[in-house]
Amino acid sequence: MPQEFSRLARLFTTLAGFTVLAACGGGGGSVGGGNGGNPNPPPTGATVTVSGRITFDRLAFQPTLGQGLNTTPVESPAREVVVQAMSGSTVLASTTTDANGDYTLTVNANTNMFIRARAQMQKTGAAPIWNFAVRDNRDSAALYALDGSTFNSGTAAVTRNLRATSGWGTTSYTGTRAAAPFAILDTVYRTKELIRGAAPNQQFPDLNLYWNPTNRNVVDGNGDPIICPDDGAISTSFYFRDETRSTTDQCSPSAVLPDGIYILGAFDSGLADTDEFDQHVIAHEFGHYFEDRFSRSDSIGGEHNAGDLLDLRVAFGEGWGNAFGAMALNDPVYRDSYAGITRDHGFNLETGEDTGGATGWYSEGSVGKFLWDVFDGTNESGDNVALGFTPIFNAMTNQEVSTPALTSIYSFANALRTNNASASGDIRNLLLLENINGTGEFGANETNSGNDIGFTSVYTDITPGVIVSGICSTNGSRAGNKLGNRRFLRYVKASSGLVNIQATGAASGAVAGSGAAVDPDIEVYLRGTIVASGRSEVSGQETISQQLLAAGTYVIEVVAYETIDPDTTNPLVTTPRCMNITIQEL
Repeated sequence: MPQEFSRLARLFTTLAGFTVLAACGGGGGSVGGGNGGNPNPPPTGATVTVSGRITFDRLAFQPTLGQGLNTTPVESPAREVVVQAMSGSTVLASTTTDANGDYTLTVNANTNMFIRARAQMQKTGAAPIWNFAVRDNRDSAALYALDGSTFNSGTAAVTRNLRATSGWGTTSYTGTRAAAPFAILDTVYRTKELIRGAAPNQQFPDLNLYWNPTNRNVVDGNGDPIICPDDGAISTSFYFRDETRSTTDQCSPSAVLPDGIYILGAFDSGLADTDEFDQHVIAHEFGHYFEDRFSRSDSIGGEHNAGDLLDLRVAFGEGWGNAFGAMALNDPVYRDSYAGITRDHGFNLETGEDTGGATGWYSEGSVGKFLWDVFDGTNESGDNVALGFTPIFNAMTNQEVSTPALTSIYSFANALRTNNASASGDIRNLLLLENINGTGEFGANETNSGNDIGFTSVYTDITPGVIVSGICSTNGSRAGNKLGNRRFLRYVKASSGLVNIQATGAASGAVAGSGAAVDPDIEVYLRGTIVASGRSEVSGQETISQQLLAAGTYVIEVVAYETIDPDTTNPLVTTPRCMNITIQEL
């Protein structure tokens, strides 16, 4: 399952009709036709129509889980992609295909031209609008396209079909993998349509999807992933956006890492991982795009696998991604091919296979199953909810954006129950089936500890002048995104003013065998945004001094840093590291 986290290009390079357009725009031109964009001016003089169908070869999964992709291609329509009539680098006419992959262009008669299908879905003008493009991260973000052969338009209607083939030989890829960008884009089409079902006039922020047939997992000498898209090193398929434009890659020289979805593509003697035909993987990453651009995600990302006990933010974000993909594809069975394309792993959200037996608010499997059960119309025992996507969309784009809590199954479920009062009891029952017992945005009265020995509550209330003791950061996993690594406190500030916040390593822990925190760290959140931070390396103590905070409800995160990032002087932490937390209003 996915984890979370230049150069001048030539004008175009053609390989067996497959084109990579320059990042500066390639063929260029505006988009019109079937999607109501801004069409090019009509030709002058005698005209003819050129029509046809754009298709791509999809390698679908074998019927049996684990057997990978079927190498017999399924010809599939390239839906809503940009199609252009080209003369050299000049755009003569432009349109988009319909849901069947069909297009029609009006061009001048007796003109030499060729048809180009761009790996791009674009609609401009009146809402809804979107611009999704599949680009080559190893060629200055050049846009993929498929070119037909040159022909003369003549004086009568002409039919020109284009088919992007898979490039598969007998046991490996032997030709250009022209179908891959269109397969990626077609999954985006399905995710877009799911959202438009709830919000027909939704405006989608631009999204680039980066794929290259060498995109692969590369690690350094310590086993840590290397991210250098210019070289195809992307670690895994992932979604990324940094509003500050401060995140750089690990290329030499380094550069700002472009926003977008990065997709694995390497096929190397059957050992590497290709994701272009793995629709659930791509839709999962689009789900993170949805969270980021339409909703809110407080997830800290990091490694996650079935059965992991995760930080509540990570559990919700990854469970959301799995469920969103299932909703878009109307298929609860997540499948991800690997070992080239010969094998795959997966799980069924309907049956809860992704929980690994660990159900609860910290389980992405439980979150995914709950969300799927809310959405789908198949009601097994205990599932009396079938709301479809619109109520889910409404909760995600309204209350989830403004919740004072961290985004989690609690904040979402609270919004869903509030908005759907008649189904509130049945929604609550679905949560109980997943051992999620807490209520409200902050998971009040949660009794499921996940066997975390430092657990007392999901959030601990803190008031000025009162010491909160025994807040223990447990090891769980050195990945730093697991249950118990970080603890959360809720602080309600009645009026604007200065505060001091201090975390001190406890002289003795509240749990037997516990020790004092060596390096406490503090983050202060207001509606998911960090507004104050303390990360010094003062032994046994961390203080945020004279911090101005407005009135509001804050979440204070504390962690004993040594439990998530050991070093040579503190290589292993096997017991909880505990802290006392105080707030002083000045």
